[in-house]
Amino acid sequence: MLPLYRISRNYPVTLPQANGPTDGAPGKILFGLLIPVVLAILCGSASALSSPPPGAVAGQFNQGIGMYWPYHVLLMSTGFVLLAAGFIIARYHKTGNWYNIHKILEAAGGACIIAGMVVGIYMVALSGFPPLRNIHEIFGVTTGLLVIVALALGFCIKRAKKSKNSMRVSHRWLGRVTLGLMVITISLGLLVLMTLLRR
Repeated sequence: MLPLYRISRNYPVTLPQANGPTDGAPGKILFGLLIPVVLAILCGSASALSSPPPGAVAGQFNQGIGMYWPYHVLLMSTGFVLLAAGFIIARYHKTGNWYNIHKILEAAGGACIIAGMVVGIYMVALSGFPPLRNIHEIFGVTTGLLVIVALALGFCIKRAKKSKNSMRVSHRWLGRVTLGLMVITISLGLLVLMTLLRR
């Protein structure tokens, strides 16, 4: 009878592999769960915005949101496009100079998002609306903070001496989640804008 270690050397045991890649499985599950939540938020926001807030008058609206919303929309849309382009470069188009292009696109996109947030806060204050009144503003502030955290993580990866892999994974998944939240925030913003402009 052969010893067990010789049997294992002559007949190596291989574990069965999964049928397909599972790297994107958590993200698919997360976004699948977000769909009904987003639909509920959209329906609730439409009814919540049907009445103007106390203290807001037409003159204040025209001086604030009525004047500055195109700049807010332009900055946020440009920031989203730049961040999405940086993500696509890092995920699907890794050429010889991909890292520098990724950094430039993400930094420019982050700057546009921060500038858009400043314009949004300023125009809401000028219009006499209370801060964080609707779900778009809450999502906007949350998404903006996540953009800053994701950029900070990406900036620190090359300079970190320990936990580089953990930081890289966190940066990657935070970027994906942030882009998904940006799509939701932009959709909510368009709903808010259409509701306000119809008054």
